[in-house]
Amino acid sequence: MIINGESDLVLMSIDAFEKREQMLQLREKVLKAERERIDGAETLSVSQARKQLMDRMKYN
Repeated sequence: MIINGESDLVLMSIDAFEKREQMLQLREKVLKAERERIDGAETLSVSQARKQLMDRMKYN
């Protein structure tokens, strides 16, 4: 609802709200990873990351 050019109410479905929350959580994780990278955290190449994922899948 917009009153005098100001919004004070938003209605959305539970599905839309949950998808938005998931997107915001993922965005926060990406931003955290980027801050860690900028601060000098060790990073992996694509092939290293792929190998780690494949190894994890084998043992689960």
